[in-house]
Amino acid sequence: MHHSRILCLLCLLCIRGLTLNARQQPSPLHEKVSLEVDNQPLLRIIHLLEQQTSASFAYPNDILLNRPPCSIHRRHVPLHEILQLLFPPQTYTLRVIGRQIIIKQVTPQPAAASQVNGTVRDASSGLPLPGATISAGNIAATVTDTLGMFSLRVPLGTPVSCAYIGYHTATRNATQEPLLFEMSPGVQPMNTVVVTALGLNRSQRSLGYALADIDGRDITTAREVNPLNNLSAQVAGLDIYRVNSGVGGATKVTLRGPKIIGGNNQPLFVIDGVPIDNSSPGQAAKFGGYDLGDGSAAINPDEIATISVLKGGAAAALYGSRASNGVILITTKKGSSQGLQVTLSANTVVEQLNNNDDFQEEYGSGRDGILPRDVAIARDASQTSWGPRLHPDSLVWLWNGRKVPYRKAQKTSRHFFRQGLTTTNAVTAAAGNQHLQTRLTYTHINNKDIIPRSNQQRHNISVRTTAQPNKHWLADIRMGYANEQVVNRPALSDYSNNIGYVLSTVAPNIDLDWLKSYKDPVTGNYINWNDNVYQVNPYWAINEQPNDSKQDRITGFVLLKHQWTPDLYLQGRIGIDYTQFHFREFMEYSTPFNPSGMLTLKNRRLREINNELLLHYGKQIGHWQLTANAGLNRMDYIENVLNTTGRDINIRGIKSLYNFKTVLSQELLSRKRINSAYAAFNISYQNWLFLDITGRKDWSSSLTKGHRGYFYPSASVSFVFSDLLPASNVLSFGKWRCSLAQTGTDAIDPYQLTLSYGNDPELPGVGGFIIGGVAVDKIPATDLRPGTSRSIEAGLQLNFWKDRISLDLSYYHTNTIDQVLNVVVSPASGYTTAVINAGKVENRGVEAYLSLKPVATPNFKWELRLNAAQNRNRVNALNSLLSGYHMLSGARWGNASIVAKEGAAYGMIMGRKLLRDPQGRLILDAAGLPGFENADTPLGNGYYNWTAGITNQLTYKNLSLSILLDIKQGGNIYSMTNFIAHARGRAKGTVPGRDGWANSEKERIAAGKSPAEWIPTGGLQVKGVRQTGVDANGKPVYNSFSTFVNPQTYWQRITDNIPEPFVYDASFVKIRQLTLDYHCPPAICRQLALKELTVSLIARNPFTLYKAVPNIDPESSYNNGDGQGLEYGSLPTRRSYGINLCVKF
Repeated sequence: MHHSRILCLLCLLCIRGLTLNARQQPSPLHEKVSLEVDNQPLLRIIHLLEQQTSASFAYPNDILLNRPPCSIHRRHVPLHEILQLLFPPQTYTLRVIGRQIIIKQVTPQPAAASQVNGTVRDASSGLPLPGATISAGNIAATVTDTLGMFSLRVPLGTPVSCAYIGYHTATRNATQEPLLFEMSPGVQPMNTVVVTALGLNRSQRSLGYALADIDGRDITTAREVNPLNNLSAQVAGLDIYRVNSGVGGATKVTLRGPKIIGGNNQPLFVIDGVPIDNSSPGQAAKFGGYDLGDGSAAINPDEIATISVLKGGAAAALYGSRASNGVILITTKKGSSQGLQVTLSANTVVEQLNNNDDFQEEYGSGRDGILPRDVAIARDASQTSWGPRLHPDSLVWLWNGRKVPYRKAQKTSRHFFRQGLTTTNAVTAAAGNQHLQTRLTYTHINNKDIIPRSNQQRHNISVRTTAQPNKHWLADIRMGYANEQVVNRPALSDYSNNIGYVLSTVAPNIDLDWLKSYKDPVTGNYINWNDNVYQVNPYWAINEQPNDSKQDRITGFVLLKHQWTPDLYLQGRIGIDYTQFHFREFMEYSTPFNPSGMLTLKNRRLREINNELLLHYGKQIGHWQLTANAGLNRMDYIENVLNTTGRDINIRGIKSLYNFKTVLSQELLSRKRINSAYAAFNISYQNWLFLDITGRKDWSSSLTKGHRGYFYPSASVSFVFSDLLPASNVLSFGKWRCSLAQTGTDAIDPYQLTLSYGNDPELPGVGGFIIGGVAVDKIPATDLRPGTSRSIEAGLQLNFWKDRISLDLSYYHTNTIDQVLNVVVSPASGYTTAVINAGKVENRGVEAYLSLKPVATPNFKWELRLNAAQNRNRVNALNSLLSGYHMLSGARWGNASIVAKEGAAYGMIMGRKLLRDPQGRLILDAAGLPGFENADTPLGNGYYNWTAGITNQLTYKNLSLSILLDIKQGGNIYSMTNFIAHARGRAKGTVPGRDGWANSEKERIAAGKSPAEWIPTGGLQVKGVRQTGVDANGKPVYNSFSTFVNPQTYWQRITDNIPEPFVYDASFVKIRQLTLDYHCPPAICRQLALKELTVSLIARNPFTLYKAVPNIDPESSYNNGDGQGLEYGSLPTRRSYGINLCVKF
């Protein structure tokens, strides 16, 4: 209610101001001004006149630059009197068009004037620049329309200049062919044009919300296979969670923290105004699986002109029910009207193992300090390092019946991996003229991973054509195709062929070369090496359990735009995103866990079509600029999934369903439609005060009739207060902004409103027909509502000393209510789960961006950019059916889970703690082993408290060095790699006490005493307390206690029930990227018949400067879901070094 009143008040104020202005619109020449200036440049005087009046001035640059300083002392006089003093009528003419005053020198108009047309665009994005000033000396001047087009009459060959705020001035000679001005940004970034919701172009100074803009060149120099990884540490509040999942893996993105309990917390991705799907065909869960990638991985970075990150609700509100998590807008490059332009780029990087483990290598296979004495024990002990200290004079049994010296292996787990290599080659051809431009891009990526036999290939090809036959019609068409093939994605989590899990447990005396003999040479069957069906020989896994996937994806749009007048246009757009994904996994006969063999196929087809109609109107009325947009959108989503499994192989090695005795299939079909209507109203006053009001209503097919339609409004204000202050050499720009918005969470899947039915092929048939029945065990949801996010945001931007120092601060507060959750119900109801609206999640935080330019000389520049963000998250309410928490992710046998717990931060790590007395001392049992609490308690949180990125860039002439630092602090991670390493004796923490316990056991045996009769004289010393009774109040009484215990017994007690010791601080400081660029001087390029030549030496993830968790990388969550904070047999990370070459012809 409070937000609604504010919104209404802002609307009334703007309407009142517009009404008053419409009643009285005097010429700006009659407005009163006062000037008291001495010996000031004419440019400064013009600026003061613009501040005091509603007028804006257009003029050729030489009129002001060639004039001497002036002194004027006048008070409360009409503007035309001042202008007559500055520009005498006999020498200059003044022409008034609306509120714009065009100043020209009086010269005879050349007789041979011709009509010259042209267009003005942003050089990097290709976006039109409306309102640019076009002048031809003292002959003619005009401004561009909303499409960036202009027309004026000048003699051919006359220099024509283009000026635009925030851009460098450009000059072309008038010709019969249309002119094209591709403008490069200047030193006023706050005035540049950016892409906002629905693909609308806006001046950045007019935005009442936070928006970050990233140039496409920032993600192509030191590129990664998934372009989203290049956004790490680039934007405040944008978190990139990298999953160490091998080739083709997904990347998790969140903006300003998680908001949706157990659902999708990733932003909406939009390419050229068309939403695309970013879901994953499959992710590893607590029972294991593969990371099958996501939609964003198929984006071709060579196409990207800019990436706009819409963080807050007001920025994304025009996307309604899909905007709660923010929006990432990607604008692709357009063609060129300057003839044929060809760009070639080649990128080659070598990937190396970034090994993080530091396991003990003093003690080898065995148990209780004893060597394996036969083959059976050797199998059981090959992944157990509780044997005696390594000694080459001792011999130890292996699982294959051999005896070998008991010494440190020559080939350890590190030798399993190879050197990786990724090559990326791209060619772009852009051509066209003033009326037709086309751009063709082809990119090929070949990724050979550090895991043997694991590879990825991707082909991206796209074409974009823009046609503008006249100033009334424009057509824009883009079509992109991506083909990706991945071989041998590594298994993750608790999957039996997770090589990361297996390699971390191999005893230090087991040589990896011995594992290469993984199958019987006669039968071809698997050789049992460890008596554990859940830990397959890694060489069998990569050779006899192959998997492969293929994905074909088509994205694109067709846009048609009709410009009735310079102020009014109608635009229609159809966008498509179509994906076919095929995945196949094969398990050979005798594979542990599936000894009869298995073949799994997954086929997924997905199609999303968006139809949109947009009407735009913009008008300058006196001091006011009014813009209105209204539109309609229809989204149709169809997903078809066919899962097929073949069991019991007939002939080994043949990977066909026809080779299996039993074949089962399951098909899933999902359809959804959202109809939408929206409107946006923007009003500005003298280009320093801006108000935006938007509203969108969505009607979703996945909701009941009474709840299908929901309204999502927003309002924002931008106030550029520096325009009202006296000119200063200190403060060059100042802006205050605020916004409020309501957005939605479209987290409701289809077919939850009624019962659905299907066939069960596993049940016996009747009369030759398969038995059908209810296909779901979920209570139909008859009163579901979509989740809603309500947010407020405020910000401040300050630039000092001609933008040598820039500061941007933001504060936000978001509440997300009516979460859509699955809850467990009593089986007596006939169902197992129900879908309800429950839960309230609160996020509040601050963001900061600081840019410093300590040195800026013609030959040397030093720029430092820092972004930082802090998010505080809390689950304020849950439904009573959830027993106080909702599980997000769990570990099958790790006794820990990630939950949304009422009253706590989202993503809490829950598990048992060691039992302690009120003073925090360990409570030990009679054997000296610690106890544990019976109930799960919070152990940490998987999300970071604050994040930061620091970019340090040094440029000397044509050489530029850039260093990107990535900092994340305050999160936690439950490392099951360390958990297992302690259970199996591989962790260095298991070394203390081993020799002491071995000596004590020798003494015991020499004394002829049993373990019960013996008091250990050495071992792991455990200190704590024992309960000796209770006091008069019934409270326990504890006494100090210390004893020696067997280290193996101690750590197996800890790892049996207690995850607390293995929850670590996940903070880190990394050098994320290093680049050294050399830009070939233009003179040399001309000699080589080139336009540009750039050579770059690059490195990604070269160094970790700080981390607190041992043996793993802190960014080692096993999937990209909401259960961040669980690590499970993670794969090692990679560092890459290489070279990038870019040539333009």
